[in-house]
Amino acid sequence: MKKGSEPTKPHDAYPLRTVASQTGLTPDIIRAWEKRYGVVAPVRGARGARLYTAADIAHLRLLARVVGAGRAIGDVAALPRTELEKLAVQTGQQASAPRTDFIGRVLERLERFDQVAVARLLGDALVGLGGRAFIYEVAVPLLQEVGDRWHQGKLSIAEEHLVSAMLRNLIAGLIQSRGGPGFPKLVLGTPAGEQHDLGLLLVALLATDAGLEVSFLGANLPAAEIVAAAQRSGATIVGLALVYSDNNSQAVHELTEIGRVLPTTVELWLGGPEAATVAARLKSFRGALVDTLPKVESELARVRTAPHYGREWRIYERDTSGNS
Repeated sequence: MKKGSEPTKPHDAYPLRTVASQTGLTPDIIRAWEKRYGVVAPVRGARGARLYTAADIAHLRLLARVVGAGRAIGDVAALPRTELEKLAVQTGQQASAPRTDFIGRVLERLERFDQVAVARLLGDALVGLGGRAFIYEVAVPLLQEVGDRWHQGKLSIAEEHLVSAMLRNLIAGLIQSRGGPGFPKLVLGTPAGEQHDLGLLLVALLATDAGLEVSFLGANLPAAEIVAAAQRSGATIVGLALVYSDNNSQAVHELTEIGRVLPTTVELWLGGPEAATVAARLKSFRGALVDTLPKVESELARVRTAPHYGREWRIYERDTSGNS
């Protein structure tokens, strides 16, 4: 409800959690936009909780769409509804276009080491687009461009580390705020010797969007700790990323141990550019290769909708020892 309007009616008073669910914005973002830009002015309920109107929800949805298209919230927060609606229509018309201009703005600020601006741009894009579109339209092309520029000597290692840290902090904070009791549980990490887990964070974001509860363990974990984390959390799935080819021999050893002790009620997913190579070197492999993001989405959809979720899964078993 805007300032100066009539008090919120009981049937038009939505709590913050409901507003977050209906707009796709996190409660933290909604509160930040209230405080910094005054985009909505909720009333307080009897116990001090924020209460919003249907008009507030509609206004926040428009802002989320416009910001997700690459506009800075500070530039559009004060626009009237008619202007926001025009921008939202333009956003829909241009939704399939590459977001090269946005990526360019991020890289421009990255080169100036403007950490605050990079974090704001990425955060606004994630809020406006939602997790899936953010991954495909922002995170993946941004990381590819950063990698290309680094190989060409146009970006320093420090700049590459900075944008990786920004993405890591942004996504890690989001996945920690989602999920809960009753959701399928997914443990994500990398085995001992494997240091690269940024791509796994993108998987974590897809998983939270699909409704799973994610425990992100990070990189370089011994087999025993991965199995213990799965057992203690009651996980249905363990997902591991394999990126570094020089670590394949150790990865085979670690995965052999994981496969030996991991309960058969827990699925094992392998992803990353070295997943197929490592799986082929295992004497036996009970699990699934999910080495592309579309494959990840397909498996997430299956697990999320499986009527017998939680029962024993055997995606496939393969014996590469030469025995029939």
